[in-house]
Amino acid sequence: MRRHRHWLPLALAAFAAAAVTAPAGAQQPPATTVKVAIKGFENNVTPFTVGFGANPATNDIQHLVYDSLFWSQVKADPEPWLAEKAEPSDDNKVWTVTLRDGVTWHDGKPFTPEDVAFSYDYYKAQAGASGRYAHHVFDVPAYERAEIVDASTIKLFFSSPAPQFKIMPGADLPIIAKHVFEGVAEPGKATTNLPVGTGPFKLVEIVPDQRYRFEANERHFRGKPKVDTLELVIIKDPASAFTALRTGDVDMVERNVPAELRDQLEKAEGIRVVEGTRFESSQLSWNARKAPLTDPKLRKAMSLGMDLDAVVDTVLLGQGRPGRDGYLHPDSPWASKGGGHEHDARQAATMLDQAGYTAKDPDGVRKAPDGKRLEFAVLVSSFEPLEIRAVQLVASQLQPLGVKLNVEPLDPATLRQRRGAPPGEVPPYDAYVGNIESHAHVDPDALYYFFHSPGKKGFGGAITGYSNPRYDQLVEEATTSEAPKRRQLLADAQALLAEEIPQQVLYYPDGVWAFREAAYKGWVNDRGHGIFTKRSFLPGYDELEVMRASASDVPGGAGSDDGSSLTPVLIAGVGLAALALAAFAFSRRKRTAHEE
Repeated sequence: MRRHRHWLPLALAAFAAAAVTAPAGAQQPPATTVKVAIKGFENNVTPFTVGFGANPATNDIQHLVYDSLFWSQVKADPEPWLAEKAEPSDDNKVWTVTLRDGVTWHDGKPFTPEDVAFSYDYYKAQAGASGRYAHHVFDVPAYERAEIVDASTIKLFFSSPAPQFKIMPGADLPIIAKHVFEGVAEPGKATTNLPVGTGPFKLVEIVPDQRYRFEANERHFRGKPKVDTLELVIIKDPASAFTALRTGDVDMVERNVPAELRDQLEKAEGIRVVEGTRFESSQLSWNARKAPLTDPKLRKAMSLGMDLDAVVDTVLLGQGRPGRDGYLHPDSPWASKGGGHEHDARQAATMLDQAGYTAKDPDGVRKAPDGKRLEFAVLVSSFEPLEIRAVQLVASQLQPLGVKLNVEPLDPATLRQRRGAPPGEVPPYDAYVGNIESHAHVDPDALYYFFHSPGKKGFGGAITGYSNPRYDQLVEEATTSEAPKRRQLLADAQALLAEEIPQQVLYYPDGVWAFREAAYKGWVNDRGHGIFTKRSFLPGYDELEVMRASASDVPGGAGSDDGSSLTPVLIAGVGLAALALAAFAFSRRKRTAHEE
């Protein structure tokens, strides 16, 4: 039976807030220790050593230790963090940043403009050591140099206009300490030292592949965290993680609650289940450099054969939304209007016939004109049962078309190894399934990075190897354009992706989390991050709150909402009539989007 939770996230978030929010004026007692189950090991969590084993939580774990100039990347106008403000020059090539006073590193040394200048210079110099973060320095926006103005002011110079600097890299790049890294020539190999940041927690103990222990940074500029000790326990198997929650061995599980466990957890004594927002996705990436997958008509035909509504209904039990052929999450401020998924099995068969895939083997599998069978291996993490089931379902949908998918569950390390290839060589895999966090959907330059033709620009060669000169032109121009023009350019780029399908998003799961209320109930729903976020542990965010969300959350866009504040979704004085009205309006909007 389908669970129709995904079409009313605002209303349900409000009810969730009512369940976990203390009455107005009530003071939550401090928590001594909170234990959170995460799904993978991240070395010593520096920007140069994380392996994304805990993804999509990797970035939020990182930002427990480090801070960025602004927070967070999901907002069109991010909240000042290490920076108090940033002002652009007329041509957007120079940003003057005013830094917050009184900030210190975990080791007690003062945070200075020299640290910011060093961070940008170091990320640029260490391009190969931190692709996740440094690409917003060495690629776009192309950082040139820094100039320190005074004890609290710095100017950052870019070779091209950087109109979205406050979002990327300003709200994403972890600022590192000059006195820690200036003598480190190979930061990717420095995996054992405990990191030093300005963030709300100090990492004080690492037991590889087992757990991390963090202690509160009492001198954090936002105030002492509400949790004294935070333990992150590594539990790779999701069933084991939620068993640990029920037995009280952990107080919260960072990964989404599986739909089949939701009712049980909602009825379990002492456990709360809440909904939130995290722009997450699971997608099937084709190797667009390996024949016959080099043919966009073949990829499009396979996409037409996929019933993604059925994937959401069957695998997620309705707890999510079907993937869009233009890739970006439907709630991303950069997502084009409409742009859903096109499913037409009859048209798919006709397209395969017209493209020359007419010959078939006795088992019904079609052949390419060169005789190769349309039989492909899909690599998927053995620790992601939902993704395994999703690919199995898609395989059954494509079988009548004469396309055979073989699902190969692998441990994450082996999967990454199978995806690799020596420089200049085409990777041998056919396809793989991956999980991506909000950064890939809200980054104004995400489409540039993920799908630009292989070469010096972007890192599309490491994703699918997709190549289209017209697409490259669109996304390159978008990187230096102001928001309204950038939005149109990216809409045109998404239309190309929808026609050529280098990567098929299978679904965008709803954000659903479970925790033990008696252990800690100060969780904050930070838009795009869910509830496992640094804001959940800092004073000043005492109620479960929801960021204002709008599909046009872009400065200068029609109906734009700058999303510049946290808005409590249920406070004293808000009537049920208002809640019902909001639910009705949102459900109507979602139906319209689905019809488009």
